[in-house]
Amino acid sequence: MCMSAKIIRVPTNNIQHNWQSNGRNFTGKVVLVTGSSSGIGEITTKEFSRLGASVVVTGRNATDISRVAKEAQQLSPYKLKPLEIVADLAKPDDVNRLVNETIETFGKLDVLVNNAAIGLLATIDDKNLTDVFDAVMAVNLRAPLQLIQLVHPYLNTTNGSIINMGGIRDSSIDIRAVPIGVAKVGIDYSVKVLAVALGPRIRINAVE
Repeated sequence: MCMSAKIIRVPTNNIQHNWQSNGRNFTGKVVLVTGSSSGIGEITTKEFSRLGASVVVTGRNATDISRVAKEAQQLSPYKLKPLEIVADLAKPDDVNRLVNETIETFGKLDVLVNNAAIGLLATIDDKNLTDVFDAVMAVNLRAPLQLIQLVHPYLNTTNGSIINMGGIRDSSIDIRAVPIGVAKVGIDYSVKVLAVALGPRIRINAVE
C-alpha cells in the first residue's frame, strides 16, 4: 500500500508564506481548522479563505469566532461566508457536533487541520499532575484522533488531507511538560500508523 506520512519541520509562522509562494488554489475546497479563533489557527484559516476555500471557524469563544469569520470572509475572493461553530474539543459530543454541522453545511470535507491544543504544565511533584495529564490528552491527542475517525470517510471521497500541527520540535527537556510531550509523541506516531491505514487516498502529515 502506498503511504504518505511526514513529520514536516516547517515553523508554523512560515505556513502562510509557503502557501503563498506555492500559488495554491483551494477554490471549491472545504477546510476545517480546529482552534481557528486565534493564533496560528486563525492565520491558517484566513489563508485558506484567501485561497478560495470554504472554511469553518471554530473555538470556545463566540466573539472571537465571529471576528475571525468576518475577516476571513473579506479575504475570500468569492466573499464566502465561513461556518461558525462554538465547540470545546475536550467534550466528545462537541467534537461530533463540529463534524456533523460541517458536513450538513457543505456536504463534504477536503482538509482537516488539527491545530487546537492546550499547554498546561505540571511536574511529577504537582498534586494535580494526573488532572493536567487528562486535560492535555483530551484536547491534544484524543480530539484529533476522534476527528480523524469521524472525517476520514469524507476525506477518502475527496482524496483529502490531514495536517496535525505541533509535532515534536526538538529533544530539549522540560520537567513540567510530560503531558504535552506524551501527546506530541502520540500525534507523531499516529501520523505514521494512519498513513498506512488511510493511504493512499488520504494524505496525512505533522507540522512542527
